[in-house]
Amino acid sequence: MRKIILKQDQSPGDILTMTRAIIDLKQSHPEFEIDVDTPCPEIFEHCPYLTKLDKSEAEVFNIRYDKINDSGWSGEHFTDAFRQDIEYKLGVKIVKTGIKPDLWISDEEKGWINQVEQDCKWPGAFWILNAGVKPDNELKQYHRWQEFVNLFNEHFGGAVRLVQIGHKSHKHAALKGVYNLVGKTDLRQLIRLCYWSHGTIGPISLQFVLAAAFEKPHVVVAGGKEGVRWHQYNNGRYLATNGALKCCSWDGCWKGGKLGKCVDQLPDGTPRCFDLITPQMILDAVTMYYKGGILNLERGI
Repeated sequence: MRKIILKQDQSPGDILTMTRAIIDLKQSHPEFEIDVDTPCPEIFEHCPYLTKLDKSEAEVFNIRYDKINDSGWSGEHFTDAFRQDIEYKLGVKIVKTGIKPDLWISDEEKGWINQVEQDCKWPGAFWILNAGVKPDNELKQYHRWQEFVNLFNEHFGGAVRLVQIGHKSHKHAALKGVYNLVGKTDLRQLIRLCYWSHGTIGPISLQFVLAAAFEKPHVVVAGGKEGVRWHQYNNGRYLATNGALKCCSWDGCWKGGKLGKCVDQLPDGTPRCFDLITPQMILDAVTMYYKGGILNLERGI
């Protein structure tokens, strides 16, 4: 028996993505006792694969995803990078069972009134919209969210609503025609909101990983920043412009933040990779789920 603590201190989306590797590790080595050390314990509430361990009695490994640097040519998924790093650092083989992250909702939580109904007095169907961006990365900020909101509301005529979410310290567009829960949810509340929603809409960020964990519809406005195969889940609509611009002709440009600014901008500073994605394209991606039959205008799938 080995007692193992896996440490990961990056963003909630990264940590949620790692859940696939943790599950596969436990299933491959059921004799191991496994715990995690992260700033997001809410992600692991009700997880049946973990055992509470003390650092003094366990091996502690700092888990990363360095294989991101090879993803443009390898075609591997984000979840693969976590699994491979754990294999290397623990010196074990892990059988891959998929790419889907996972979350666990208790029966008690499932019986609660959802936050949209409680705070906004809306008992019907809704989508989660993340129209924000972290201050350190301008290449995840779409510039036409209000136009999309207008199209969405016109199309659904109030039968389905948009709920804007996001961390209060990030930059968020002030949108009209949405229920505003920006800064009003903790991580566990956001997890439950996704569970109750029809799906999520937004940039490459936490909201679409939450949707993937629950096998929910999701629309990702990705532009050309990152490689498509690195992030995409099988049931999502992933609006990428890779291959349409010289700056992301094969892989993503991987610019933004410390890695440098966009090299192909419109005169107003908008990255051209985002300008190629219209609000109508986002709406079409949403309505495809209804036209295909996976969603209907009642709550749930």
